[in-house]
Amino acid sequence: MDPRVEKQLAPLRRKAVDLGLGPALKLVRDTVVPTARRNRNDDRHLALLLSFVLRENSNCIDVGAHRGDVLRTILRHSPQGRHIAYEPLPHMAASLTTDFPTVQVRQAALSDTPGVLPFTYVRSRPAYSGLRDRVPDTEEVEQIEVAVEVLDEALPADYQPTLIKVDVEGAEYGVFRGARKLIAASRPHLVFEFGAGARDYGTTADEMYELVDSDLGLRIFDLDGDGPYTLPKFRDSFETGRHFNFVAHP
Repeated sequence: MDPRVEKQLAPLRRKAVDLGLGPALKLVRDTVVPTARRNRNDDRHLALLLSFVLRENSNCIDVGAHRGDVLRTILRHSPQGRHIAYEPLPHMAASLTTDFPTVQVRQAALSDTPGVLPFTYVRSRPAYSGLRDRVPDTEEVEQIEVAVEVLDEALPADYQPTLIKVDVEGAEYGVFRGARKLIAASRPHLVFEFGAGARDYGTTADEMYELVDSDLGLRIFDLDGDGPYTLPKFRDSFETGRHFNFVAHP
């Protein structure tokens, strides 16, 4: 969208949300905006995937749990599993802890190096928050600091996930680099987003494909079930934005 139009619409959108019209706006957006339609379809297909992949006692890791939409589906299919949710925003981590008392909620981000890093909290659109500031100046932004963990170092030695879902606004590559030992040992399904946000982290389609397909030995599919992806096809999908949600498995 033209930045000038976005600048004019931003305060109207925030006012509509304040008036309780957020769900109605989302419905319109999901119907009209191509990427939103793609997300809506992928969400449906993800729910179907989880129903086939998960057993009653499967363990799952939800990285970028946000409000817990995927986590809620995970718990429905695997109520006896040991689930871990990562959410760096303090108020959302607190809500997840309250809403999902059986889940271990960790208020932290994930990458391949532990520490404490600046984090951009997009107050007007929390789902766009991340380790990089990648939103237009029309949004309401607050800079905070968050703890950063590495999956290979942060989990109990006996923990074996069946599925790892990662949606961290472009930082997915770092999450997987920090989980190579865990993924090699457990061979879980990886559900991940890989779209335009990765450019803000300097990650290319070739690098992500090399890591997931070659290094980790997993085949990549989109959530329409098309695949396994070759490198040229994965590269084309990244450049065109035709697909940006994927699942990888042995």
